[in-house]
Amino acid sequence: MAATRLHDEGVLERDGRGSYTLHPDALPIYPHVRDWATRHTTRTPWTGTWAAVDNSTTARTDRAVLRHHDRTLDLLGFRPWRGALHVRPDNLTGGIDALRATLQNTGMAPGAAVFGIHHLDPADDADLRGLWDAEALVGRLGRTAAALTDSYDRLSALAPEEFAHESLLLGSQAIATILHDPLLPDDLCDPRPRRRLVELTRAYQDTAQRIWGRLLDLDAPQPTVEAVTDDKAACGTSTPATTS
Repeated sequence: MAATRLHDEGVLERDGRGSYTLHPDALPIYPHVRDWATRHTTRTPWTGTWAAVDNSTTARTDRAVLRHHDRTLDLLGFRPWRGALHVRPDNLTGGIDALRATLQNTGMAPGAAVFGIHHLDPADDADLRGLWDAEALVGRLGRTAAALTDSYDRLSALAPEEFAHESLLLGSQAIATILHDPLLPDDLCDPRPRRRLVELTRAYQDTAQRIWGRLLDLDAPQPTVEAVTDDKAACGTSTPATTS
């Protein structure tokens, strides 16, 4: 059960039988989730420098702290390198100072150090660039976009209730894919699949929200196939235009 798993991971707290609330420690991550549709705009031109986090002073026995720490680093696109170090390209708005503040506010382990890495040996720089599997990232974005497009293509053939149920699964999957995208610079990963998925997910969510709104309004006529088809035409199912 998803709620039980999230409880075990410390995201939810149990406040009664079968009832859960968001754990206070999970609240700082909310802005990151809330801003899924615009987080890709926080990228800036990359100068080849790196951001690093060192948590070598964190007690390895404090599993809860380490779990939140690792989750935060993963959401912000860091990858482990040489033991206690985690790194990512320094290509986000505000640089190291803003990244440090974000990390401190979203679950980084107390005492962890955030700093920049400059003037690396070419071999070490190449090693860092290889920490992310760009082909796998692009493939994941493309598969998720294809699933949304396929759902759009079948929209007029589905009952509104069927599409509503499907939209919960596919919409959450698409947003999760966007949230876990590390926002790599163009030098390391093609940005176009990310932009395409964001555009598709926005349109898909808009359509799903309209259909859910009709289904939940008991005083209004239930959505018909014609109305659903109108939603499809309004949002479109063709591949959104992208720019380099």
